[in-house]
Amino acid sequence: MFSHIKAHFLLALITLFNLSLSISPSLQQNQDTPLPVTQIFQFPRGGYVEGLAFRSNGKLLGTLLNPEASIYQFDTTAFSARKLTTIPYITGLYGITETTTDQFYVAGGNLSLTASTRDLGSFRIWHVNLTSFDHEGQVKVQETTRFANATPNGLWTLDAEKGVLLATDSTNGVVYRVDVATGENRITIDDPVLKPPANATTYPSPNGIAVRGGYLYFTNTGAGTFGRVAIDADGVQSGPGEVLAVLAGGNPGGDDWTFDAEGNVFVAGNPNNWLGLLRATRNETFSPIEIVAGGTNRTDLLGPNTARFGVTDEDVKRRSLYIGTSGGLPQYRSGNYTNGGGLYRVDTGVLGLS
Repeated sequence: MFSHIKAHFLLALITLFNLSLSISPSLQQNQDTPLPVTQIFQFPRGGYVEGLAFRSNGKLLGTLLNPEASIYQFDTTAFSARKLTTIPYITGLYGITETTTDQFYVAGGNLSLTASTRDLGSFRIWHVNLTSFDHEGQVKVQETTRFANATPNGLWTLDAEKGVLLATDSTNGVVYRVDVATGENRITIDDPVLKPPANATTYPSPNGIAVRGGYLYFTNTGAGTFGRVAIDADGVQSGPGEVLAVLAGGNPGGDDWTFDAEGNVFVAGNPNNWLGLLRATRNETFSPIEIVAGGTNRTDLLGPNTARFGVTDEDVKRRSLYIGTSGGLPQYRSGNYTNGGGLYRVDTGVLGLS
């Protein structure tokens, strides 16, 4: 597998060079935006919402990267939040994904946002079983796998029934395949487009991921890019990676993200304070990124990390997108918190996307 990946290395570099000539790095402000931002819940200063995943009952789960490794459940109609559980021997949680109903997996470990350091030997993935939560208030947490030299960040369920996940390693620029039944984890995707650039190693590279149409799509926060890598049904790389869009004018930017029903992409702009839109075109490319909510000099979306579309009837009608924030990543680095992180809603239906 590794020799196959290396065989594509030169082709990938050529692809990157050609794309760098053709992809516009500029940021555009949509003329009908910024869209209004509705606050659902805000944590005290220092609270950092990192990952989001909806339950089948319409409640929204959020992982905290700071000040503790906790999972909260948000009621988006009651504008409230409830702590479900905390993993006591680590400092923060990254991504979250669901396999079968109420069977979630989270990634986390020990890290310092202030110092931008990660204790690589501490990172693991845990199984979070919510089957008994609604009736008995019970949350069962069990370690699934651990990593010796990796930072699992973005998670994606590749095969729910078999229990196969994909996990980005944001330190080494690779993607792991994880078998939750056996605990086995192994690198199956390794490509130059995933690597952290030398001048931005403190930012996760790669970050959020999703699989669609035989490709793993990703953000590379350090490089400020959105791209994809061809994979097979087992999550093994089958072709060279390619950059599809520049997200932050050549600077670091672009955290977790999500597709809408038409294949457009909404990107949480962390460490920038905006929500971006990549409009899908007919030839599987994307238009230059547009800022549709928040903005570089605005404070209504401070440090947007993750975005997920709502699942209620009203959410579907409004095309409501829920965004988890940190309160501003630069504020963590300086220790000068402006606001706590939280959960916010942006209704994207007015954009008329199709």
